[in-house]
Amino acid sequence: MSARLSAWCAAALLLFAFAPAAKAQRAAIEPLVSTEWLQREIGRPDLVILQFGTAEEFAKGHVPGAVAVDYARELIAPAADGALRVELPAAEALQAVLRAKGVTATSRVVIVFDQPATFVRAGRAFFTLEWAGLAGRVAVLDGGYPKWTRESRQVATGAGDRVAPSTDLVLAPELARRATTADVVATVGKAGMRIVDARDTVFYQDLRDNQMPRGGHIASAVNLPFSTVTNADGTLRSRDELAGLVSAAGIGADESLVSYCHIGVQGSWMYLALRVLGRDVRMYDGSFEEWSRDAALPVEGAKERPLVRSAP
Repeated sequence: MSARLSAWCAAALLLFAFAPAAKAQRAAIEPLVSTEWLQREIGRPDLVILQFGTAEEFAKGHVPGAVAVDYARELIAPAADGALRVELPAAEALQAVLRAKGVTATSRVVIVFDQPATFVRAGRAFFTLEWAGLAGRVAVLDGGYPKWTRESRQVATGAGDRVAPSTDLVLAPELARRATTADVVATVGKAGMRIVDARDTVFYQDLRDNQMPRGGHIASAVNLPFSTVTNADGTLRSRDELAGLVSAAGIGADESLVSYCHIGVQGSWMYLALRVLGRDVRMYDGSFEEWSRDAALPVEGAKERPLVRSAP
């Protein structure tokens, strides 16, 4: 090799070694991000903030740079007579929604719930996007928009900036993140696996009518109510607190988990909490609404007495 060629190769290697790291894919984000984290990240070209709310609600105030997303209309499947109430949307329909919001093949997405009562929906949106193939690129803002405003952070009003639709996002759903009824049947009582009932204890113990064909809970399930993993302001409890609650519920450190609830929303919030802990968890999308319809599927704790009807 000539001296000139050797010098050229050395220079090329030097340039490669110090090439900008921007082309490298950014590290995965945690399932839950703080308001401080989001404040620092606003303005990055790969960040998409999806804030719940109709166009009218969004215009009244939102996180700067956010895009409005209508949870009921855009993130769950249209309800049909006799069908389950909350189900995953078709991948093609969800892909169209996300493209319209500017989500690209490399975007990092942060979900922001708009009101204190909608925090569980953020868990549902998180599960939906992880199922859609965005695991490691989607997170929930801890405390949502209510916490953002309590901290007197900057708020934008109006329709927001015009978003350039994405053309390169192609969803590749991770089907294993969604547990089917057959998956749950195979999990009942199986060593190394655990079913987590995220409903309030009164429904787990069938002390209040759930307005479904049967009461009680899926056989062998343990109860860890979604409300117990959540602070009064809609933030998740700390990792140490979550780990303690999980352990106290009798959930082993190495068990694979399936979360469920009434119709798949509270259970999705539990899915988020367990993902924050790094647990191997799937979400039973049909939840007890689907399970209770089949008299052949095993339940425990059902009471054989008239119950006073009340909303689940």
